[in-house]
Amino acid sequence: MPVLAGGAGFRLDDGTEGIDGLRTKLRSSDKWRRAEAVEALARLGTEEAWELVVGALADPKGEVADTAQLALAALDEPDVLELLGKEGGLRAEDALVRARATELLGRRATAPPVKWLERAMSDDDPEVRRMAAWSLERLGRAGKLDERAREAAGERLATRVRSERDPLARARELSALCAIAPPAAAPATLEEARRNREPLVRGASAALIAHVFPAAEAFERLAPLAADPVVSVRLVACEALATLRSRAAAARLVERLTVEKQERLIVRLVELLQGLSGLKHRRDPRPWNLWLETLPQDWNGRPASPVATSEEAAAHTQAVLAGLPVLSRRVAILIDLSGSIWNVRPDGKTRKQVVDAKLREALEALPEDARFNLIPYTGKPHPWKAELVEATPSRVREAARWFEECKETGSGNFWDAAMLALADPEVDTLIVIFDGAPTGGTRHRFELIAPLFQERNFARRVALDLVLVDADKHNERAWSELARSTGGQVVSVSF
Repeated sequence: MPVLAGGAGFRLDDGTEGIDGLRTKLRSSDKWRRAEAVEALARLGTEEAWELVVGALADPKGEVADTAQLALAALDEPDVLELLGKEGGLRAEDALVRARATELLGRRATAPPVKWLERAMSDDDPEVRRMAAWSLERLGRAGKLDERAREAAGERLATRVRSERDPLARARELSALCAIAPPAAAPATLEEARRNREPLVRGASAALIAHVFPAAEAFERLAPLAADPVVSVRLVACEALATLRSRAAAARLVERLTVEKQERLIVRLVELLQGLSGLKHRRDPRPWNLWLETLPQDWNGRPASPVATSEEAAAHTQAVLAGLPVLSRRVAILIDLSGSIWNVRPDGKTRKQVVDAKLREALEALPEDARFNLIPYTGKPHPWKAELVEATPSRVREAARWFEECKETGSGNFWDAAMLALADPEVDTLIVIFDGAPTGGTRHRFELIAPLFQERNFARRVALDLVLVDADKHNERAWSELARSTGGQVVSVSF
C-alpha cells in the first residue's frame, strides 16, 4: 500500500475507527475531519472503503475532494480503477467530479483503459476534455501506453484537434498529440496550429515546434511567431528559439530586443540571451549585436538557462509592491483577505491597513500606459473590474479607495481567484499577496495546485509573482519553486 501524502491542517488517522466510524466521520460538518476520514479510508484496503473515497471526489470543499483525488491516484489497485469508471467517477453528473477522475488517471502507476480517456475527450465539458488529453500525454511520456494504445489515442487526438472549439482544450490536445502520436502525425497539425486565430493555439504550437521539427525548420516556423501581435505568443516563441541554440535564433532574439515594448518580455529576452551567451549585457541591443558579429555561422550556444529574474529588471521599474518590483504593464493583483490579515498589530493597525498603504503606493507609481486590475479574494474572488483598465490617476485613486473600503472576510480561495485573473487574455502577470496556505474553494492541496497551474499556463506563460506574508518555511519553498518556474519573483515579508 503506498503512503499517501497528508496535507496541512488535519491529523492523519490510522483507520482504527473502522469502516462505520469513518463513514460517520465522512458526513461530519468539519471539512478537516472529512479529509482525515478520506485518508484513513484509503488505507483500509477494502472495496467498500474505496467506494467512499471515490464518493468524496464530489465533496464541495477542496480540502476533502483534493485529498480524495490524490489518494485515488496513489492506489494502484484494479478494484479502485473499476470504481473510477462508474457513476461516482468518470460517469458522474458533476463535470468537476468527472474532471477530477479524468485527471487522476494520468497519475496512476498503471494506465487505465485508453477507451475511457477517448470517451472523456468527447465530454460536453472542455475541462474534462482537457484533463483527458493531459492524462494521455502524461501516460505516454511515462512509457505507460503500449503501441496499440498509442495508436488509438493518437488517432482520437488528431480528430479532436481538428474539431475542438475550446482554445485551451485544443492547445492541450495538440500537446498530447505531439507527445504520443507517430512523428508523421504532428507536423501538419502544428503547421495549421501556428496560423490559428486563437492565441492559445498559436502559443501551444510555439511551445511544441522545436520538439517536432529539425532545428532549421523549427527556426523558420518560430521566427514569425516571435513577432506575433499577442505578447504571450511572442514570449513562448522566444523561449522556444533559445532552445535551438543557433546563431540565427540568437540573432532573432537580439532583433526582438531592439523593438519589443512589453517590459516583462524585455526582461525575459535579456535572460535568454545571457543564458545562451554567458555574458552579462543588459537591454541595450548594441553590445548584443557586437557579440553576434563574433559568432561563427555554426555556433552552438550554451544550454538554455533556467527561468530567473534579471538583476537589472528592478532598475527599470517604477512601481514596487511590498518590496516586489512590478515588472509588468498588464498585471492582476490578487490579495488574500482571509484570516490573519484582519488581526490588529501592536501599533493598533490591522495588517489589511498595512496592505492598503503599500498597494496605494504601488498603484500610484504605475506608468500610465500600464493596465491593471485588483482581485481581493475570500471564499470567492471579489474583482474590482471585469478586466484590466488603464492606470490613469483617476483609475488609480478609484482602485485604491475601493480596496481600502473592502471589508470582505472568509476563507482564502486562491485557485478560483487565479483562474478568474487568467480568464482575461491581456494579463501577463499575477501578483499574489498571501501566506502560502490556501483555504476554501475547489482547490486546496498544493500537490494539485502546482501542476494544474502549470498545465493551465503552458501555452501562455503568465508569470506568477508572490508576496509571501509570514509564510512558514515549507510553504515558502513550495510556492517559490512554482513562481520561479513561471519566470516570477518572490519576496517574503512580515506585516
